[in-house]
Amino acid sequence: MNSDIDPAVKLSSKATFDDYMDSQLETKLKKQIKELKTLRFIEQKENFILIGNPGVGKTHLATVLGMEACLSGKSVLFTNIPNLVIELKESMSANQLNFYKRRFGKYDLVILDELGYVSFDQVGSEILVNLLSNRTTSGSMIITTNLSFDR
Repeated sequence: MNSDIDPAVKLSSKATFDDYMDSQLETKLKKQIKELKTLRFIEQKENFILIGNPGVGKTHLATVLGMEACLSGKSVLFTNIPNLVIELKESMSANQLNFYKRRFGKYDLVILDELGYVSFDQVGSEILVNLLSNRTTSGSMIITTNLSFDR
């Protein structure tokens, strides 16, 4: 899995909550972000999806949360979903899919960027759904997407 986080390399160390906490954010959203900043969702193995149009800060927020988690000693994986599906298909071809799934399940937090940015064939979609469903009990996930729930 070549997406393992090295915080100094994979995540922008310049991304901070201060950058994200724009005065234009609604009060309710600010409260939710402050709660996320506590990282309790990781301890409670909760997952969430950041949905919105391009450029609103979904990836920035996910990156900041990943950096905070790394600084708190948590293990974090950050990857975009198109690359993840390619890696999953390659591991399946090499008969390494179970090893990949076990390794994927060991992270405290997995951040998956750009769900729906690229469509996948049936095999890619099935492998991804299987991986995500196995992950739901082993740790937290953050997924970013431009898609609405009806898609």
